[in-house]
Amino acid sequence: MKHLKLLPPPVELDITDQLRDGIVRGMFAPQSALRIDALATQFGVSHMPIREALRRLETEGLLTTTPNRGARVVEVTPEFVAEILDLRTLIEAFMTRRAAERITPAQLAHLQLIQHRYEAAAEREEANAALAANREFHVAINAIAGNRDGSLILDRHWRLITALWRGYGYQVQRFAAVVADHQQMLAAFAQRDADGAAALSAAHSTRAKQILLARMREKRGAVGQAVASARQESA
Repeated sequence: MKHLKLLPPPVELDITDQLRDGIVRGMFAPQSALRIDALATQFGVSHMPIREALRRLETEGLLTTTPNRGARVVEVTPEFVAEILDLRTLIEAFMTRRAAERITPAQLAHLQLIQHRYEAAAEREEANAALAANREFHVAINAIAGNRDGSLILDRHWRLITALWRGYGYQVQRFAAVVADHQQMLAAFAQRDADGAAALSAAHSTRAKQILLARMREKRGAVGQAVASARQESA
């Protein structure tokens, strides 16, 4: 099955993204400490942006902070990711239902324009552009829903989910499924079918969860086999 590896974020743009990618990719051992002084030297910045990056990653659940021990890395397991995605599925279905109840013709037209951009990126097999358009599509739905707390919860883990797709690969085959899901959601919005829109959203999120967790388990299994083989050879 063909996968697309996404480009990592440019070094000069976001320290938080780089640290997040490193945690997701296993570059930091679970429970290893992230020292502000060392990171500030590594990135050539003051302590302030490092503290802000660590604070953001703690809110995403990727770090734990304890007095006198500083920030320590949390292992990103399939179980950890499943908990986040389960919560997102519930909230996205709720937000989509509200959006279907409130949407105006102008807002529907805006969603359709975003969907055209997604389909164009999918046609070119440009995963980064497709993920950006997908993000815009769902942010627009959340804005229509008009529930601030729901939007905050969904926004909090968006970059983490993007980092996971970047680290584990985005399937070309998923483009067609997302296009079909979005088109069905747009049809439900046009009919103000709140129940249908919520059900479609939940199914959409569940499929994404299943694919991502399968990729994680597949890669973790391959890494485990490689480590076991190396140990046998050195024995």
